[in-house]
Amino acid sequence: MKKLIFVFSIFIFFVCTPRLVFAETIHSFDVNIIVQKNGNMNVSETINYNFGDSQKHGIYRFISLFTKVGNLYRVIKIENIAVLRDNRAENFSTTDNAQDLNIKIGNANLTISGNHIYKISYTVLNGIGSNFSDHDEIYWNATGNDWQVPIEAADIKITTDFNAVQNNLICFTGVSGAKDSNCTTGDGQVSSTQELSPGEGLTVVAGYPVGTFPKSVLVNQPPKTLSATIMELLTANYYLIYVFLNLVLPLLLFYWYFKHKNKNNFGKPGVNFDIPKDENNDILRPALAGTIDTAKLEKDDVVATIFDLAIRKYIKMEEVDTKEKILGMIGNTKKDQKITRLNNKDSDLNEYEKTFMDYLFGDSKSFMISDSKLSFYTTFSQMETDVFSALVKKGYYSKNPKTQKSLLLALGIVSMVFILNIPLALTLLFLALKLNGRTPAGDEIDFKIDGLKLFLKSMDRNYQWQAEQLYIVEQMIPYAIALGYIDKFMEQLKIIKPDYNPSWYSGYNGNFYLGYAALYSSMNSSVITTAPSSSSGFGGGGFSGGGGGGGGGGSW
Repeated sequence: MKKLIFVFSIFIFFVCTPRLVFAETIHSFDVNIIVQKNGNMNVSETINYNFGDSQKHGIYRFISLFTKVGNLYRVIKIENIAVLRDNRAENFSTTDNAQDLNIKIGNANLTISGNHIYKISYTVLNGIGSNFSDHDEIYWNATGNDWQVPIEAADIKITTDFNAVQNNLICFTGVSGAKDSNCTTGDGQVSSTQELSPGEGLTVVAGYPVGTFPKSVLVNQPPKTLSATIMELLTANYYLIYVFLNLVLPLLLFYWYFKHKNKNNFGKPGVNFDIPKDENNDILRPALAGTIDTAKLEKDDVVATIFDLAIRKYIKMEEVDTKEKILGMIGNTKKDQKITRLNNKDSDLNEYEKTFMDYLFGDSKSFMISDSKLSFYTTFSQMETDVFSALVKKGYYSKNPKTQKSLLLALGIVSMVFILNIPLALTLLFLALKLNGRTPAGDEIDFKIDGLKLFLKSMDRNYQWQAEQLYIVEQMIPYAIALGYIDKFMEQLKIIKPDYNPSWYSGYNGNFYLGYAALYSSMNSSVITTAPSSSSGFGGGGFSGGGGGGGGGGSW
């Protein structure tokens, strides 16, 4: 009986005794975004914050200043910050570490408790996703996902100060990366439908027609903070490090470069009338020659490969008449370019050529240029790998120079921005431009390619008799494309062979030169070698915590 009375007494104590400490919570988090025609966003956050019985100075709010957009970064700027507490101006301070803006609200000499309403207003510059080809969007992590207290309800409203048409609106909730949508949308507004726990947030994605807002600026790297390690290195043994980094190291690097500059040993190149061949007397294909010349695979190398495959009878290119469709109705006749795969075996193709052919045709036998944008950035990357693999195997390159160039550029930027070593930075940037990973054998073949370039760009009357004797003159066309002299080459070829009519191309009533111009232009504009920005909030790419904004907060 005594035990029963004791347990009952404890139960009555906890039920009837008022709680002395209340947990902090946010009753409501309302965000109002007004977008201006110039792309700036006026953001107002109304936070109903309950401190309970805790004695605190106020709250803090931090906002991320960058977001990843595909392989690039959008860096925002926040201006015109103002803070009210219970409709009165409140003391606040800001700190910016280049990656986050921290707004510390309150007075260190005063404490508060209970329920208070904070209104934080600011202007966001460069915060709109206006870099997509088919739409503009406002992808905004309005509450942030790093609050230390629960948010009972959250609302976001997006309007513009002009007659912009909002044609899509979706929302996400949960921890960063979650695709939950415990929220409702309508009339430019989203609302959470359940409490957001600490670490959870509300994100909105609003879509507009492309061109509604000015293009935002994307950069290659996120903003960086100063490194304490580098600062300590600069301050310790300052003068010795300064002399070494600013004088000794740049001179050593220049000495090393000029000592290993193998092409200096060959002298001035002479005109070369032959298609380049390797040590085994195998023809060096145009894409390989172009890559050797620039130390990277470029768009012209890809276009040159198409022409080379046609000349070698793997494909045929022709001009055809097609009916243009307008609103589902057949309209005027227009000219188009058709590429057809021929029945030749692929055994003689290089790996990068096989990769390219597989991409172009797949299971089909032909395609129209106008119906197929060659946006093969993934295939292009594989082609680049195959090309450098072939060049390394031939002994012309020790490795793909892309990694080396990226490292030198990064070190140059670090030297310029963080160490403030201008001589070393300029030296590293110079080496990033000049060093290409070519071996002595690679420099030798590049020297011969330089001679071929002299012929391709100067095939005038001085070399007319050589050109007329070249039975393989048409095989020079892909090399002129890959090496950047196709216009000059074709001008002179037209003079030397005005009636030139190849078997691998048909169209323009037998006028190859008119057909070539249209075909080359179509090819060049259709080849897309870089990936588009892939961080749209639409099309399955959105998630809670994505887009701009973000951060979080708490009390102090």
